[in-house]
Amino acid sequence: MEEKILIILNTKGNLEEINLSTFHKNQLRIGRDKAVCDIVIPDPIISKTHGEIIFADGKVYYRDNNSTNGTYIENYAKRRLLKKESGYIELLNQSILKIGSVKEPNKMVLILFRMTEASEQWERYHLTQDICTIGRDSKNQIVLKHPGVSKVHCQIVRDANGYNIFDNHSANGIMVNGTTLKNPRKLCDKDVIQILDFQLIYSDTYIYYHSFSRGIQLNAVGINKIVGRGKGKKQILRNVNCEVKGNEFVAIIGGSGAGKSTLMNTISGFDTNFSGNIYCNGTNLVEQFQNLKNIIGYVPQEDIIFENLTLKRMLYYTAKLKMPDDLDSKELEQRIDEVLNMIDLKEHQNTYIRKLSGGQKKRASIAVELLADPKLFFLDEPTSGLDPGTEKNLMQTLKTLAKAQNKTIIMVTHTTQNLHLCDKIIFMGPGGRLCFCGNVEQAKQFFQTDDLVNIYNMLADNPALWESRYAAQSQQNVIPQKVADQTQYSKSKPISVSRQFFILTHRYIELLMNDKPRLLVLLLQPFIIGVLLYIVSDKDIFKIYESTKSMLFALSCSGIWIGLFNSIQEICKERVILKREYMANLKLKSYVLSKVFVQAFLGFVQSVILTFVFLGLVGSDRKGIFVQHFQWEVLLTVWLTIFAAVSLGLVISSIVKSGDKAMAVAPFVLIVQLLFSGILFQLKNAGKYISYFTVSRWSVEGLGSIAKLNRMDLKLQKDFPMIEHEAEAFFKATASHMLKVWGVLALMSILFIIMSIWMLRSLSKDSR
Repeated sequence: MEEKILIILNTKGNLEEINLSTFHKNQLRIGRDKAVCDIVIPDPIISKTHGEIIFADGKVYYRDNNSTNGTYIENYAKRRLLKKESGYIELLNQSILKIGSVKEPNKMVLILFRMTEASEQWERYHLTQDICTIGRDSKNQIVLKHPGVSKVHCQIVRDANGYNIFDNHSANGIMVNGTTLKNPRKLCDKDVIQILDFQLIYSDTYIYYHSFSRGIQLNAVGINKIVGRGKGKKQILRNVNCEVKGNEFVAIIGGSGAGKSTLMNTISGFDTNFSGNIYCNGTNLVEQFQNLKNIIGYVPQEDIIFENLTLKRMLYYTAKLKMPDDLDSKELEQRIDEVLNMIDLKEHQNTYIRKLSGGQKKRASIAVELLADPKLFFLDEPTSGLDPGTEKNLMQTLKTLAKAQNKTIIMVTHTTQNLHLCDKIIFMGPGGRLCFCGNVEQAKQFFQTDDLVNIYNMLADNPALWESRYAAQSQQNVIPQKVADQTQYSKSKPISVSRQFFILTHRYIELLMNDKPRLLVLLLQPFIIGVLLYIVSDKDIFKIYESTKSMLFALSCSGIWIGLFNSIQEICKERVILKREYMANLKLKSYVLSKVFVQAFLGFVQSVILTFVFLGLVGSDRKGIFVQHFQWEVLLTVWLTIFAAVSLGLVISSIVKSGDKAMAVAPFVLIVQLLFSGILFQLKNAGKYISYFTVSRWSVEGLGSIAKLNRMDLKLQKDFPMIEHEAEAFFKATASHMLKVWGVLALMSILFIIMSIWMLRSLSKDSR
């Protein structure tokens, strides 16, 4: 059962925990006077009746009673000095009250408000040693068991002037008094240290802390969202105010276009284009998203899993990407087993994901997010497409996760059959209107119906009416006051690009190897093309100018075809997974380069097959420009052609959002390569300059130079020797010219790769 707790740390460093629920009163006085106060703090800096707490509509408010020293409130990660005229201020989970001098912390009383379990107890560690380590490993003096906490997350070191806190290059950082710790700093009395959602308090050589964390309270305050411009401008969220308490299982429901997914994307922190504020345990989610995103899980409607990996291997790669790099193999294995047991898929751990049922795939997507042990969990229509039995099992799983695994779970759904399993439902009406927030029974009473399905029609008929009715019902007599922001924010810690590149490359190779039919097609394709080129080739190839030029053009086009279709769907087909990984600290540079590396190797193998099958069958062995046998130079040119086409395919795959759209673009790209190659048509004016930007032009130019086209006879020269063969600058058979051609192909590839990374920067703006 959730209780409302005050943790009081007085000027002497003594900590007291008071359960407000035991008073059974709606108004409590805080002060020094035992005769009139319910909560007595016997400290000289506390006034006789310093302030009061009231309970209204399930919320808790505080008001200073014109005390001598006043009360500072640190709510929503902001600080303000309160007096009686300030009115009542809402206390959120982990709100902090400070009484006394904030400049002299040893003359200050700290009061921490928590909404939690009454059975929770604070632990205390005495800083008697010169170094105190805090982290995940059991060898630390203070142990915080969470996968997102590094083995040794930070250190508290004693020197002549006191105690200093150092971030030990942790994966997810530290905040002290709401500010990200970038450099070592001296600890002052009553400093509040936050690591993920763990709170620790320093006072008089002691650290007070909880060794485990619970679900997060979420508050949405005045959320509005407008899309479009001018006459097309449309408001899709209207002044949404709602509260989700820790460990609640909440469903957002409503008809199509009611703003359900928009609201979830907003309160999850993944959409920042709105007005209003979102608070997680009193911390502004948007401003501190980089510090909080590691305790947030998000499962989109589409599955975020790779079909060609086994479930366990999928979880392995995700864990390697998401979790601290100091996690050893034993801890990794243990965490994967824990998650598999949570979602009841342990027996399917070695099953390929493509062979799982729809419900099992949805649970597998949930498992991917559970690895990092998020305390705030969002799911977009997780029951979509599931049969009633599977849907009920999934809802039961989510409810169990909320209660047994200490998670706050918020989901969007259309179905109403199992909403009784939720602690709270949020009804959204057309136009993004909040029409109700409460439990199922309260909803039935509010809408005067026994069937939740009827509510959909009520909201569709008159959403503004129900919005105003709910707003009137939930209107508070006491309204939280706005406070000025005094917090500084910093960027997230740098992530190892090389480490991510290694993990992603390994995963990509495994995905390719597991898709054996596709891999077989990719390797057979250049072999078959090589044979077909031989079949249509002239017996005088590499002797007669016209036939050789045509065959080299066909060879170039084959390389472009192979490279383009190797990569044109590689990014867009993974876009949903990529977006989620990107929002969780994946570096786009690592991702794209992992694709490039594997595709470069695959392209080289294809180049070897294509080149040596074709040249081997036509039986030509000519001297090259640099080496004795020209096939090695042909091989390099074909490989650079394929690689440039692969890079071009990645650009297209970065821009489009589906495989179908990518394939629709492919013919246009190929036509451009054909038209502006300089082989089919004589290019002049604009066409000539366009050709400089095509892969085909440089590929054919390189192959023609290697084959020494300018030195070959024309077909008619045998019968008419007087016909002269005019040399083309295209096919200059010199070392400097070939280095230029190869350099241009390589440069084009590099530019395409940079473009791919740059185009993917808009990934976070993708709609669901």
